[in-house]
Amino acid sequence: MCNAAIVSAMGVAPHFLTRTVEAAATSIQGFKDDRVLVVIQLGGGNDGLNTVVPYSSDDYYRVRPKLGLKQDRLIALNDDLALNDRLEPLARIFDEGNLAIVQGVGYPNPDRSHFRSMEIWHTASESDRFESSGWIGRYFDHFCTGSARPHAGIAVGKERPQAFQGAKGLGVAFENPMDFGWHPGTSGDTLANFKKLNGEVSARNQELDFLRHVTSNALMSSQEVREAIDRSRGRIEGGHPLRRTLSVVEKLIKGGLDTRIFFVSATGFDTHANQLGQHDNLLRVVGNAIESFQTNLRNDGISDRVLTMVFSEFGRRVAENNSGGTDHGTAAPMFLVGDGVIGGLHGQAPDLGDLDQGDLKHTTDFRSVYATVLENWFEVNSRPVLNGDFAPLNLLS
Repeated sequence: MCNAAIVSAMGVAPHFLTRTVEAAATSIQGFKDDRVLVVIQLGGGNDGLNTVVPYSSDDYYRVRPKLGLKQDRLIALNDDLALNDRLEPLARIFDEGNLAIVQGVGYPNPDRSHFRSMEIWHTASESDRFESSGWIGRYFDHFCTGSARPHAGIAVGKERPQAFQGAKGLGVAFENPMDFGWHPGTSGDTLANFKKLNGEVSARNQELDFLRHVTSNALMSSQEVREAIDRSRGRIEGGHPLRRTLSVVEKLIKGGLDTRIFFVSATGFDTHANQLGQHDNLLRVVGNAIESFQTNLRNDGISDRVLTMVFSEFGRRVAENNSGGTDHGTAAPMFLVGDGVIGGLHGQAPDLGDLDQGDLKHTTDFRSVYATVLENWFEVNSRPVLNGDFAPLNLLS
């Protein structure tokens, strides 16, 4: 963290917080060096079979007579699997060795409800267990010390994801970093009055002290976010919201903000009808946004610090429906992108000849991917975060 940012924020810090703020000038404990994780959520359930296509399978074309992608629409990865050609930017990253594709990712006893399945992914829970805390929130709780600030995790979007939920309350959400900050209310609720209240010496009232601590940290976090954007001195890219949010993330990393986990989302993947054109457009957006993000990180000289993980709450049914789309399914591929990944295809592709009531059987538990990130990227023990033992995969060098 930049000392200047703390000094400039001291004018609004209550006296009893001075020691806490000064301690924040040191690096955050619980993170490996200055490594960053960027999580991209593809909301709605991405069709994995038309993303990483099993083009050598007769079963694929038999059950998808309209949606099955022909050879001229494919970028071959090996003799059996290919990328949808709308993901040509990711194919280039794959060829560079910086894209790991994890096949058949899911969990036991899958739930086809968007809300419940997303909850399972965010909390890293079993499908028959309900957790209130998120896996990233538990990581913050177990491994981040008092020097971590609210913006240790940032979601660029309208909502704070459940994945951030934890006892320490770390993780904030905003759409525009320049709008993240103090917004005056009514009845004398002004910034001047707020500073006056927080400038008073503590009356040894624990509740009031706690409130001052939380609000002051939030105010300082918002100032540091805006200062990081100013330091990055770059234009935030326009276009599709995913490209814009990843551009915001890149600028915050470049500007030296001490956020270590970013969370962004793209929506529209619930393709029950007329899927082909919709899905093509969605994948084009994802591929272009990720390639632009990686290029900018490389140009900034910080690509070695950043790992990007892409997931969706479930895949789609194997067979197409009568509306030219696909219904809620189970397993699907995940992507890891970055200089530190071991590129290529990982895990076992699901067998289209061995289905569970028309659905793919998962071959990789998503929590093993989380365990890989926790243990091999951030170098912490994944067990207390995931509430169990999940073997890391050989995805990171």
